[in-house]
Order: sequence, then C-alpha cells, then structure tokens
Amino acid sequence: MRALVCWVFALFFLKFDEIGNYDIRFKLRGAQNVSQDVVLITLKASDFSKMYDLRTSSIIKATELADLSDSFYWDRSLWTGLLKDILSQKPQKIGVTLYFGNNVGNIHFTPEEEAIYHDSRVVWASNSSEPEKLSLPMASKNNKSNIAHIETLKDDDGIVRRLISTTDTLPNFAERLLDSNQIGITDGLSVINYKGKKLFTEMTLSDVTSGQLPQDFFKDKIIIIGAEQSTNSQVQTPIGLMSRQEFWGSVVENFLSDSFIRKLSSSWYAVFLLVLNLIAVWVITTYPLSIALFFMIWIGTLTSAFSAWTFDSFFIWIPIVSPLSMFIFVWVLFIGYQAQRIEQAHTRLQQQQNYLAELEQLKNNFVSLISHDLKTPIAKIQGVLDRLLAQGPLTQHLQADLYNLKEYSDELNRYIQSILKVLRVESRDFKILKETADINGIIENVVERLSPLAQSKKISLQSHLEPMFLIEIDVTLMTEVVLNIVENAIKYTPPNGLVKIKSYETDQEVCVEISDSGEGISSDDQEIIWNKFTRGKSQDYKTKGSGLGLYLVKYFVELHGGQISVQSKMGQGTQFTVKLPIEQNG
Repeated sequence: MRALVCWVFALFFLKFDEIGNYDIRFKLRGAQNVSQDVVLITLKASDFSKMYDLRTSSIIKATELADLSDSFYWDRSLWTGLLKDILSQKPQKIGVTLYFGNNVGNIHFTPEEEAIYHDSRVVWASNSSEPEKLSLPMASKNNKSNIAHIETLKDDDGIVRRLISTTDTLPNFAERLLDSNQIGITDGLSVINYKGKKLFTEMTLSDVTSGQLPQDFFKDKIIIIGAEQSTNSQVQTPIGLMSRQEFWGSVVENFLSDSFIRKLSSSWYAVFLLVLNLIAVWVITTYPLSIALFFMIWIGTLTSAFSAWTFDSFFIWIPIVSPLSMFIFVWVLFIGYQAQRIEQAHTRLQQQQNYLAELEQLKNNFVSLISHDLKTPIAKIQGVLDRLLAQGPLTQHLQADLYNLKEYSDELNRYIQSILKVLRVESRDFKILKETADINGIIENVVERLSPLAQSKKISLQSHLEPMFLIEIDVTLMTEVVLNIVENAIKYTPPNGLVKIKSYETDQEVCVEISDSGEGISSDDQEIIWNKFTRGKSQDYKTKGSGLGLYLVKYFVELHGGQISVQSKMGQGTQFTVKLPIEQNG
C-alpha cells in the first residue's frame, strides 16, 4: 500500500515535471557544434544610417535602445543588390524575417527586380497566419507560395517553447524554407529543442557586400536575414532573448536534424516510475538505513544522468522531478515503516532476552542446588574412606581400591568446586575485593601447596622471583590464577620434567611467567583453550579436567585489567604469561 501511494504521488507530479524541466536542461547543456546548413545575416541600424540625413542619424543615435520599425531597413537598391549577390551563389533558400509590405509604400518592380524578388528560393515574412488578418508582403506571388508567417506561440510567462505547425493556414517561416521531405512533424505543437546561442554562422551586411567571402560560401545553405533591432525583433526563449532570425534558424535546424523534443506515451512513463518505485522500496526494506540512503542517492543520480543523456542524445524527454520526488517520498514514508519494524524487532528481542535470562537463572539455580547437595554426600564418602584407611592392616587390593575411591571423590569435588566458581563469577552481583598484596607471596604459597604433587611425579619446581612493590589485587582470585596454571603445568609435564615460575616488573606492569617442559599445545587449540568447558583436543583422553580452569583464569586476570597469553610449540613445552597493571582503575 505504501509503494502504491508513492507511485500515485509520482504520477501526479508528472503534470508539473515538463515545462520548467525543459528550461533547466537547455541552460545546463554544454556548447554545441555550429550548424553548417544555416547562415544568419544580421542587419544593423548603423549600416543604414548613411542613407538618411544627419538629423535622422542623430535620432537613431539618441534612440538606439528603442525598437525601430521593419520599414527602417528597407532600401530598394540595397536589397536588390544583396539578394542578387546571394542568389548568384545558388543557396538552398533565402528567408527574410522583416515585413516589407504596405509599410514601405506601393512599389513597382522592373522585370529584372521582379525576377529577383519573386525567385522561388526567396521567402518573405508576413504579419499573420490568419487569412483575415493577413497583410501581403510587397514581393508576394499570387499563389502566396513565397510567403510565410513569423508568429510565435508564447506561454503564460511569455517564453516561446513550442512551434505551431498547421496545414490549413499559411505555413510558418521554417516550414516554408524547407522542402516537404525535410519536415518530419504534422499538425499540432512541437517542443523546440534549443541547443544554445551562437549555433549559426552570423554575418553583417558589410561582410556580404565587401566581396571578401568565398565564391561558393552560400551554396546549398539556408540564409536567414533579419534585423539587429526592430519592432518585436527579440524572442524570449528558455535560454534567454534571441533575435528573430536566430530563433527561426533554431527551428530550421530542429527540422533538419529531426531533433524536436519528443515525449513517450503516458503508459511508458507510468511503467518507468513503477520500476523505480519497486527498486527504491526493495532497497529501503532490504538494507540498513545508512546503506539504503547511499543506494537511494546513487539511484537518483543515475536516473538524472540517464534522463539528461536521453534528452541530449535522442531528444526524448524522461522525467526527473517525478522520480526524485518519489524517492524522497518513499524514503520519508518507509522510514516510519522501518522504525516500526525495528521497534517490533526490539520488543521481540527484549522478550527473548528476558526469557533467556530467566532460563539462565533457572539453570544456575539448578546447577548450584545440585552442586551443593552433592558436596555433603562427597564429604561423607571421603570421611568414611579416611576412617577405613586409618584402621588396621588391609589387604593390598582393598587398600588400592580405597585409595582409588578417595582420588575419584577428590576429582568429583574439584569439578563441583569449579562449577560453583563459574556460577559465582558469572552472577551479576559478583565483585572483586582488592587489597594491597605481594604477588611473590602468592606464588610462594602456591609452590608450597603443589610441591607434594610435583614430587609425586618427580617434577622440579623452580622459582625466580624478583623483589617487587605491592599492588592492589584480589588475593583469592589471583591465587586461583597462579594455582590453576602451575597445577596444569605439573599435570601436563611428564615425569622428571621441569616447571619454572618467574616474576618481574616493568614500568607499567607486573609479569608472571609459568613455563613447563610438556608436550605443548597445538596452534589450533591455543585459540579455544580459553572457552568454557573446552580442552585441547590432544588432551581429551590423556588427562582429566573440567575445561573450566583456563576460562576462570582469563576471566580473573581481565577483571584486574590485565592480560594473559600463551606461547607453545608441540614437543617444546608451554609458557603462560600474566600481566597485571601496577596502577589499576576502580
């Protein structure tokens, strides 16, 4: 429904997307090649001043900004010589845009003059296209075959954008200058394609009469003669004022190049806008708003470029304002739709988060409850085992079984303790309790606790601890960090191996390095060992563990604003490095 509304909106704008759009496109058009078929001859008032007395010349100078009548430019001998010189070069046509009729008096031509003025190649301008208003030029033939009207159709703003083309009245000036096979339009109004000013070679009277032009300069050309300044000599066009001869030259050029602006049928424009509408809707509903905005601007620019190219190259009008207005309307209308979708998605996400939070809490409560309930029977089992082992002599097999049971119960107890630690640190109200402590003291305490384990595997524990200043840490958590790493080092180091613990201080950090001589960790496993319930693939069946130790270690170190890293090569051992900032925030 939204897309349909946008399309109807664009169709409505088609009514306002033509006249003003033509004007803008004509003005933005670049320079065009000079026409080789049409030549303009512009008569200047100064060329005729020598034929008047000094008093009249003074009037001309005083009123040079005022319009002069067409009769001012009439001089029988001058026009006879001008037309004779041009006709001698065999032009295609000569058109005179000045009206010379009853305004120059009753003139009788000599046979030689009549041959010139009535030449079929010369077209004379009349004052009107309507028979009842028609005043014949002085040189018109009886069949009116050498006259044409120079009326223009003005829009409400006074600009001439269209050409009147009729067959039942007097032809317009451009149609009379051309042969029937050069005219490609029929009755009606045609939009004139203004290709710019200075489109034609323009000459003055003195240029023609000086005798300096090439002998065949006017051959096969259409010559249009007009005045620089006379009554209604200027035509208002979308690209500014044009002289009467330049305007009709543009119309003739449109006929010759068949370049009048053409419009397609309304159905074509409707389909064009519908396709653009569907593309715009698809973009805005498929991509994020920032990307959709980029694509909308890109599509709008591409549409404008396509319209301008079609207009200049094929003289076909493709709307611009309607598509751009439609894109803006689609954007505005669908922004609300997208906002509604985002709000609905946010609501669903919030509901899912609440559900998952409740589910996570139920899981934690269940695991915590089970873990606490298991601690009691495990403690009782360990107590019974201790009493049995403390009693009198036992058979060798029985004693071994009891020790194995004790080891299994200890292992199960460690698993439960690890799970409880994870639940505690992942709870929302978990906070670290910092106090001033010596990291070396923590290391020494861990070494002392794990020495029996190392001795049982004949593993040497070596400590290289540099004296350091006290730092603020959570002693319990950092003890867990060092204990877990050193215990893992002992666990994964073969008998008669070596575990080294080194501490030192830089300007910014306190560092603890724990290395072993075990078989190492593969490069693939080094990325996953920090995950919860994850162990190295090569260790799944060799040693026992819950996969929670290194997850807790990394979590505890990062709570202190520190970093932990691992370096290991298969067969060359492993080294864990813990770095804690000396000055901690919070």
